[in-house]
Amino acid sequence: MDYVQPPSNPNDWTDEEWLEWLKATDGVPFDDLEESISEVVTRIVQSTPGFVIGQAMLGMAQAIYGRQEDEIVIVVEGNGDLADDDAFAVRLDFEHPERSSVEFKRG
Repeated sequence: MDYVQPPSNPNDWTDEEWLEWLKATDGVPFDDLEESISEVVTRIVQSTPGFVIGQAMLGMAQAIYGRQEDEIVIVVEGNGDLADDDAFAVRLDFEHPERSSVEFKRG
């Protein structure tokens, strides 16, 4: 069965064009389509309706579970040992994780 590939931007087609495409592909197994599942999901997520639905889901999660606030453990002035081209330095202490640090250059 021959069918037209949908556009990369879902907003390029009208509702009627989408309905025609859906009717034409009703009998086509998904394996025969040229797009992979990840490409389809990426296209949907990057579309305007996908973005709106995603934001609505995040809003519902905040309404149900409350706003999740980031926890800042400790903020102190650094010693300034950063190299000129480094924007930040990460120092991890695996034996004592509470001594790990991230130092940012003031900009």
